[in-house]
Amino acid sequence: MSSIAYATDEKMLAYHRLCRNQTILFWRLSNKKFTDFHKGDLLFFFAKPAHVRKKGLIGYAHYDSEVNLSLDQMWKKYGEYTGYDSKQRLVEAITKASRGNIPEKMNCLYLTNVVFFLSPIYPEDVGISIQSNLESFCYLDKDSPKNTVQILKQAQKHGIDLWSANPNIIPEEIFKKDTVRHYFSLFSQEIGQENLSDKQTHLAMRLAKQQVKEKDWEYIRGSNQECIKITNNEIVVAVPFISQVKEQPQKIREYIGRITMYRLFAKHQGLEGKIKFEILSPKIPDELKEMVEEINNE
Repeated sequence: MSSIAYATDEKMLAYHRLCRNQTILFWRLSNKKFTDFHKGDLLFFFAKPAHVRKKGLIGYAHYDSEVNLSLDQMWKKYGEYTGYDSKQRLVEAITKASRGNIPEKMNCLYLTNVVFFLSPIYPEDVGISIQSNLESFCYLDKDSPKNTVQILKQAQKHGIDLWSANPNIIPEEIFKKDTVRHYFSLFSQEIGQENLSDKQTHLAMRLAKQQVKEKDWEYIRGSNQECIKITNNEIVVAVPFISQVKEQPQKIREYIGRITMYRLFAKHQGLEGKIKFEILSPKIPDELKEMVEEINNE
């Protein structure tokens, strides 16, 4: 799991904003592979807005996939989704960026669910460091989703640009889900992994894998054992319960402590919506089921 900041042409972004594009063909000169960047991860646009002297984060999109294309292939297949209204302008932009050495093939990222901020977020305002002369990209969350959480938190204060959004897509919902995802990823990391044997770990992973096959469920980012479902009014977290009979009383107490910590962290961060929990287990003890039901009904 990782978020990146990518040095981006503001004119290209302004065009996407004007056209209300929710998908982008993000061309890049570098073929350097990302070491930790997966479908659904966030690419933040690092650019210098018009009439502003310094660069900031002005929005983001979700990484979907990548493909290597020549300039001609790029324009033929994606056209204005490259961020320019004519092939000539695309050629000029790439020529300038490559200093006249246009590669035969360029590594292009297909991005979806674009969100723009009402005003730039400057790295120093959220406690992170990005070189102003950044030429390509830098990782924001190599070891923790904390930096992404801080950026989204600041964006929440500034507000997001509703005008630039496609009328068929509600950016508030996209933004809210992204915020919840990264908060819960941070919570999961802070709580830590449960102490399980190898056999128990494999069982927990199998139960979680079955859960994410269900509609709207996904893994909590950074975890392969806990899952989350985010709707407009509710957040549901599925946590595995794996226990031998002799250790069951202790495991029940640990389980209740774990989900209570999730609730407290979410409350402290002011996350909206009711939070409920589901138990992933081959056999759920009646005592635990009753406790979780009571917590869910509070």
